[in-house]
Amino acid sequence: MDEEITIPFYNDLLFKYFISDNDDKESMYLLKTIIESVTPLRCQALYVMNSELIPSRYKEKKAILDVRVQTDEGEFVNIEVQSTGMFESLHKRFQYYVFKNIATQVHSGDDYRKIKPVYMIILFNDEDRRHHELVRIRGDCDEKYHDSDGSLYHIYYVFLKEIDRIIKEKGKENLNDLEELSYLIEKGSLCDRINMTEVGRIMKRKYDRFMEDMNLREEAWAYEKARWDELARYDDMKKELDAQLAEAKMKAAEAKAKAAAEADTKAKAEFVLKLFKSKYLNEDTQWLENLIEQQYDQIFKKLIEDASLEEIKKIIGD
Repeated sequence: MDEEITIPFYNDLLFKYFISDNDDKESMYLLKTIIESVTPLRCQALYVMNSELIPSRYKEKKAILDVRVQTDEGEFVNIEVQSTGMFESLHKRFQYYVFKNIATQVHSGDDYRKIKPVYMIILFNDEDRRHHELVRIRGDCDEKYHDSDGSLYHIYYVFLKEIDRIIKEKGKENLNDLEELSYLIEKGSLCDRINMTEVGRIMKRKYDRFMEDMNLREEAWAYEKARWDELARYDDMKKELDAQLAEAKMKAAEAKAKAAAEADTKAKAEFVLKLFKSKYLNEDTQWLENLIEQQYDQIFKKLIEDASLEEIKKIIGD
């Protein structure tokens, strides 16, 4: 393995390594910081329900690398990093995860008051292309009072790449906790502020240990290569779709131009025919049908000049 290779902090396996060890105080500190920076939850204790990394199964099913947490108050928190995908389709998938987590808490006949809220945090390595916000919140909000009291699901999208825009607007020295965290995760081990916060220093120590483990490093790198292949496929698909769209637009423009030209020619033909009849009342006009636009222009000019019928018919070769 090339020692110069770096793994981004939003890599699924690496990120789970950061925050999933229930027996590691630094992991729990990172987990608590992420949850409290993104959601209104304030946690005295946290327990990761799926702390195993399972690298051997990672290649088969990447979804096992999300982090499922329960707080001391019983709320459930799912955390997932997402590096590719269309927001609209991803949102449907994440809603399904949340509703499934709600539904599995009780069975028929149970007291539904026991159901605990489910929070989902998606760290999305992309921009918010619609609203250009760092965090987009989706949940069940009362339409009249605009609050979420009693809501069972809360989804938080953190668009990591929005941090570059935020830094341009307010500077690195004025970042709040969530912005600082987003900057750190988006920039990874090469972040210029990694040693300026406790979170950054912890992530740097855990990253160095992760990179020393050959098995974990190889698994994470395999995923990165697969992610690049996926991005390349997206790029190829986008280029193909762009080419098809450009061709469709060109054909539509050609069809529109052809229709406009035909309409213009038809209008000229009707006008020339009307003018011809006003000058030659008893002459057959069938020869004036289905001519090209240039011929109608020439005939119109001859009619205006009071040219003879023989001279006019020479235009079409008669």
